[in-house]
Amino acid sequence: MNKKFSTLVVACMASAAFSSAFAANITNASRTVTKIETEKAYQLSNADGSKILVMVPQGEGYTLKLKTATSVTDLNSTLWEIQYSYPNGSASSPDFTFVNKATGIPLQVDPKKATLFSEGTTYSTSNSSYVEMSGSVSTWKWKDFVETQGSPFGTSGLVSHFAKDSIVALVTGATPATPATTTNNYANSEDVYLVKAHANRSTWNGIHLRVAPAYAGGVTLSAKDLNTKLGTDPEGKSFKLSSTPELKVGTNGNSTLGNIFTDNTLRAWEPAAATNEANSEIYVEQSNFNNGTANTFTGMFLQVIDNDAKKDDPFNDVYLMADTAYINGMYLNNQNCIKFTKDSIKSAEWQGNNYLNKVKPGRNNHAALFTFEYFASQDSIAIKVFKYNTKQTVAETKDGKVTFWGGTSVTDANTVVLNKLTSISEITLGEANMSTSKPANIRFTLGEGATNRRSINNGVYVIKNTKGQYLAVPIYNTKKATSWNAAEWVTIEADAQDVLRMPAYQWVAVQRDTLSSGLKEISRMALTNREFENVAKDIQLRKDAGATYLFTNEIAEGKDSLIIEAVPASVIANKELGYLNLEDAELAVMTYNFNYLHSYADDKFIGMMEDSVLNVKDGKYAFFMKESKEANYGFTSPYVAGLKQLTRVIYTPYVKTANGDRYITIDAEKRYRMTYDETEAQKFYLKENNFYKPASKEAAQPYYAFINVTETADSTKMGSADQDLNVILRDQVLNETRTSAFAVVPNDAPLYRRFNTELEGAVEGQEDATKILKFKEFYRGEYLMDENNKKFQDEVVNYVGIERADKATGLSFYVDTVVVKGTAGHEQKPQYFVYVDRVVVDPVPGKECQEGDNHVDANGDPTDAAHCVHATPSKAGFTVAKYMVSFADSLSAKDADKLYKFGEYTRVGFVKGLHIGDSLYILTNGFENMEASKLDTAAIRANYKATSNEFNIIDLKAEHTDAHHNYTWSFRYTNPEAAAAVDEDARRFLIESDKKDADNDIAPSKAAWLKSQNGCLVLSDAATSTFENAKTGGDNALIFNIEVGSENDLATDNEEIATSEVTVIAGAGQVTIANAAGKKVVVSNILGQTVANTVITSDNAVIAAPQGVVVVAVEGEEAVKAIVK
Repeated sequence: MNKKFSTLVVACMASAAFSSAFAANITNASRTVTKIETEKAYQLSNADGSKILVMVPQGEGYTLKLKTATSVTDLNSTLWEIQYSYPNGSASSPDFTFVNKATGIPLQVDPKKATLFSEGTTYSTSNSSYVEMSGSVSTWKWKDFVETQGSPFGTSGLVSHFAKDSIVALVTGATPATPATTTNNYANSEDVYLVKAHANRSTWNGIHLRVAPAYAGGVTLSAKDLNTKLGTDPEGKSFKLSSTPELKVGTNGNSTLGNIFTDNTLRAWEPAAATNEANSEIYVEQSNFNNGTANTFTGMFLQVIDNDAKKDDPFNDVYLMADTAYINGMYLNNQNCIKFTKDSIKSAEWQGNNYLNKVKPGRNNHAALFTFEYFASQDSIAIKVFKYNTKQTVAETKDGKVTFWGGTSVTDANTVVLNKLTSISEITLGEANMSTSKPANIRFTLGEGATNRRSINNGVYVIKNTKGQYLAVPIYNTKKATSWNAAEWVTIEADAQDVLRMPAYQWVAVQRDTLSSGLKEISRMALTNREFENVAKDIQLRKDAGATYLFTNEIAEGKDSLIIEAVPASVIANKELGYLNLEDAELAVMTYNFNYLHSYADDKFIGMMEDSVLNVKDGKYAFFMKESKEANYGFTSPYVAGLKQLTRVIYTPYVKTANGDRYITIDAEKRYRMTYDETEAQKFYLKENNFYKPASKEAAQPYYAFINVTETADSTKMGSADQDLNVILRDQVLNETRTSAFAVVPNDAPLYRRFNTELEGAVEGQEDATKILKFKEFYRGEYLMDENNKKFQDEVVNYVGIERADKATGLSFYVDTVVVKGTAGHEQKPQYFVYVDRVVVDPVPGKECQEGDNHVDANGDPTDAAHCVHATPSKAGFTVAKYMVSFADSLSAKDADKLYKFGEYTRVGFVKGLHIGDSLYILTNGFENMEASKLDTAAIRANYKATSNEFNIIDLKAEHTDAHHNYTWSFRYTNPEAAAAVDEDARRFLIESDKKDADNDIAPSKAAWLKSQNGCLVLSDAATSTFENAKTGGDNALIFNIEVGSENDLATDNEEIATSEVTVIAGAGQVTIANAAGKKVVVSNILGQTVANTVITSDNAVIAAPQGVVVVAVEGEEAVKAIVK
């Protein structure tokens, strides 16, 4: 496999390649930059290029140092990508961002950590802190322009405006200049500090960090650097070069000779006193190849690797070298152009060791020695020949051979350059300098030679060996997850675990080369555990010829050993993977059972023993769950498409009791038990450990380990010891290999009754249709009914009562669904209307216009017959009934103590209402007295708006929530565990209306339920009445069962209040009497005093009346009561 890739990318890919061994080879920066280009990497230097800005580790982060160029041990830390933008338009100065190549971190700071600038201060760690590379400020003012200019950029200071009148700036620890100056003084310190000052400041005592963009000085590469591709392929023994432009031979080609450096796979050898393949050193006759000093050499040999008959034996193979020939017809600076060739080097033997002796007669031994110098900013390699000979006009004899090539040795114009001749280009040797205006016209980059290196695309993977084990960080290694030591090969149970559900078994793999397509198939990979970001390792995948699988000795032994499988996109995109994350809407309403995973029983749950200790034997506790805010965890990478940041929440399980909430805690014996003390409550991450299908279930379900995070920071877990006969739950250390796991199962015991079974007379396909039911009190056998005890009756208000069946005029109620779906808690808490005296008004279909064919709408615009102004609109049907309500919202009304309360308790009664679509109209102002078929919702709306009664129009769609309402009722099981029984006796319930303000909407611990107070039907006090007492009658709450009722036995007679079309409508300070023209009307107050006595002459007469209850008597009609606002 032969691949080319950017040398710069490799350098950035493995900064370790530029180690201390390179320090002597890094030269001063070249201050020749005249244009800032975003695709290049620059050094930021002082005026003469001797000092450069470097990003270095500092504690757990990074800081800046201004170092001498020749002292740097990591080239990448000196390189900066410079991006710029014009947020205020191109006429303004640009904003700059500087990104360090070694770390990928921008030069970013936190103004909150800046020290206030003080003139004359020498900054040091005694009065400031090193600048930290973190914070909100990452754009800087620096240069006024970036385009090509006539001279190189000079030094400028970096400042950033973080507030309207404030800036931050970078300063050094140098001694301040006196007097204050704008020039920079770097003499005494390499440290860099962050200061803040007023935006008008322009002088900095000579300590302002002022830098210029500069080209990085060249770095001399060794033979080993080339063969190992700058350390990215430690086992590499060859390399390949690429060039820009590429030279092609043949039809449409641009070269006759091609490029001998890029056309061949090469192996570099350093001349040495002994052969050492590991260091790419080869034994030579030093006197023939030294640079003039004994045993000292310049350059390296380039062996051609072509797998020929010589088997690439370095002592019998051919090497690249400058030829003893010129390129016909080509000249450079009036000089002939040297060719390159491949030729053998004579070898010999000394004391059983082969060595390279010399080149063939007539050649210069040094013509086979090349130097490679890497220029990071230009991402280019300059190749030089140490020496070569020129052709003479007179032949001479060399080593017994007559030659014209024994002339002067050239040591200056010895760089590989590209010379163009019309349409043909050829490489030769000439003078060039990457840092000056003498370009080589060709750019060499380092690539791959023959290799077994392989790579995979950026992504998330599971990694398996041929034994079937997965590379993972199991729960018992959590405490080790600060390094690679936490990773190990884990055998999983295929029918009990799913690695695609566990981030600790998944690995984010990112190619170290993110820029060059040529490296994709051989790039090293950064491998990071998806759950534990510190468990990471750089690896090189390999694959031998004919092998099935990849291998790498960096994480596994042996070859042909790794099966790497991509994780599906849906798993990558699941941010809640790996940990329990319940729906927020469920938490307030749902309880959960914790089902213990055991190979011999699937019906064991966390329960409580008599001494409050938790175990998993026979009990079954239903827990509520409190949750924390979501917190991020795990590793993500911008280089993996769709990879979501993982999140998890902490849960605090608790149980509601009559005495308050009980929480899980730990006792002195490390046993888990229940407590009422919330300060001792244990908090848990629930981490998925198993995915298993018990025999009793139709599908697999997740099982979670309870990781205790309360006091021990992820260091313990809840577990059982099966040898303990009571199977008590204990606090166990995480590195215990065995992990107990529990399914979090929604408690399937229904909390409220839903009237959709045969017991309520439900019909298949219409289970939730309106029912007619009787409500029978469990202990005394009394029934809900219209209040018929005269002590509890009122002339105006119609109450609900409870009495023996023989005391009632009727016992049945309509029960109609309001909320049985569409809310978070509808499955747990259905809500119902309960009403009597139902009148159903059927919808009236519309009639099209019959007057010709030219139809217009109300605006005069053409339309069809159905929408014509002469068409009769359709009318929706509706239901009018007396709805059972709580009078809790009427307690502030006049005479509320008499009308709506009984002692301290709220009463329950009937109000006339109209239900149409998603609206419920509470009928008042006389509309309650109208015949149902005459009611018009438009008229009602207009009247309510005029009299400020719009609150009596209830938007059922807007109120479609799990909250309690005064006009709906829910039926709370007293024993949810037994409610699944088919026996009506076991399905007893309380009739629930409201709750304590701070309690849950569903299954509140304190609420208002129907109760009998001295024979009067009222609601219990929601502030003090507890469910634990109410469900046993302890709060004198009434417990009910149902019987199927009938329309012939409704709780009130279906009497028409209005016996004719005469209608009385109450308003604000008045009553309106409709359809009574010519009749005598008498209006009196509640005390019998006459307010008005007159014969009305209009069918819409308005008579002034006092606020309160009045009696209106119309000639020939029954007197009616009305409430005047």
